[in-house]
Amino acid sequence: MSGKLLLRGIYGSVKGKEFYIELGQSVTLGRSRSCDITLGRDGENTQTIVHEGVSEEAHFRSVSRKHMRISFLDEEVKIEDLSSNGSYLDGDRVEDVSIHDFKEEVHVILLGTKEKFILEYID
Repeated sequence: MSGKLLLRGIYGSVKGKEFYIELGQSVTLGRSRSCDITLGRDGENTQTIVHEGVSEEAHFRSVSRKHMRISFLDEEVKIEDLSSNGSYLDGDRVEDVSIHDFKEEVHVILLGTKEKFILEYID
């Protein structure tokens, strides 16, 4: 297998950002700078924005310092929730799940209340 995974941000602070995961690689996602993919504000907008009664800071805080690990193995993609705030795959809360149809299907990942990605296989 020679492909890779594309993790494309579609909502939240990750909107418009793309990350690649190579075969055999495991990456952690979260607010901590020690994560492979660090989520959060770029520092350009430090004011508190309130949308539908919830501040952007509250959304941001729903992402744990170490929130999720994605491992791209030979015939599966393994997702591990490392948070207490919840990780979602295609709308369902997950703790530890393996995806076997990653070559055929595009999947949606949500961290916390707002950080949303599309996970797809690129050949």
